[in-house]
Amino acid sequence: MTWRDKIQSNSADGQSLQGSFRSARFVVPSSDVEFGRRVQVHEYPLRDIPYAEDLGRKARRFKIEVFVDGSLAADGDYLAARDALIAALEEAGPGTLIHPWYGSLRVTLVESSLRESTRDGGRATFQLDFVEAGEAVFPSTVVQTARQVDAAADAAVDVTQTDFEKSWDVSGLPGFALAELEAELDRTLANIERYVSGIADTVAAEIRAPGNMAAALVGAAHRLADSVTEPLRAISLYKTLFGAGSSSPAVPTTTTTRRRQAALTDAMHAAVQRSAVIEACRASSQADYPARDDALEIRAELLDALDGQMEAVDAVTGAPVADEVYQSLSALRAAVAEDLRVRGARLPEVKNITFGATLPALVVAYRVHGDAARDAEIVDRNRIRHPGFVPGGRALEVLNG
Repeated sequence: MTWRDKIQSNSADGQSLQGSFRSARFVVPSSDVEFGRRVQVHEYPLRDIPYAEDLGRKARRFKIEVFVDGSLAADGDYLAARDALIAALEEAGPGTLIHPWYGSLRVTLVESSLRESTRDGGRATFQLDFVEAGEAVFPSTVVQTARQVDAAADAAVDVTQTDFEKSWDVSGLPGFALAELEAELDRTLANIERYVSGIADTVAAEIRAPGNMAAALVGAAHRLADSVTEPLRAISLYKTLFGAGSSSPAVPTTTTTRRRQAALTDAMHAAVQRSAVIEACRASSQADYPARDDALEIRAELLDALDGQMEAVDAVTGAPVADEVYQSLSALRAAVAEDLRVRGARLPEVKNITFGATLPALVVAYRVHGDAARDAEIVDRNRIRHPGFVPGGRALEVLNG
């Protein structure tokens, strides 16, 4: 992969040199990054040689000049794109920056400025200064369950890739069977292709090289998370791949060639399904759940999906999954179960409440929580069509806390 290809794959939706912050799009013609080490130099009286004390890595700062123009707006009016970016920059807290050179970054805006000129009509240029957000770390004896999920997912990905390499060999396969395999690959990766353009072509290009094919196929699921960025949204997309290939026509096993084709097709489906389940588990450890019930619902779905992968059998021979695959998925299952159990226990529960009359969401939020500012929470959770009319006589889901 060339540097141009890497920049394009890192860019928002694969559009070369396009980035985004909190989904507000812009073009990035240039970028500067500050990095290095924090060093304190100690110079002592009557000593010629100083002592440089290394205090750790400096926070990385990303200083980028970006612009928006009519190409980023549906009606060709750059003002809509400009205002969307300004709104995103003024939101509180850290956000996700899609950087064409560095991919998806969790950052906090330090400083920004905007320049518009009649000489550059239809364009607004921003100077943006971001610093990596990091996390507030305090002494704690709490087990980092999310990190355990991430480590278990990494191990499961490696085993999945190795297992696929062992089963993939298209040498000597007739052209018609190879063409059908490529067509099935396109169908299988269609859901990923919607969000990571060109991924099917990238995988198909490596179809004769088992190692490269395995890396590209397994890596496709990981790239989906980088493209979507929101963990809960990523999980919902991964779930569409849990049954990848289940609706495809079966390959008849009437000849030796067809049996090989069927085995290869099954291996491809299994790799995509397993990779999607693994990456969904990883995303679950990165997600922020509004309530305990939400965390436990995702937990049940992921454990069921892992059980299905552990109990899967070869469609041609009926053989169970390899021991290494079973063990890696079992370890991931235990990590996911513990992570969502521990983190879910700290979250508020959902309770049902019914009002006799139709009321504005502001009133409902104040009566339930003593805080009218939580009206959007009630509207979103209950899919209320209009915040001014929360229907009476209907059980509402609200957080107990």
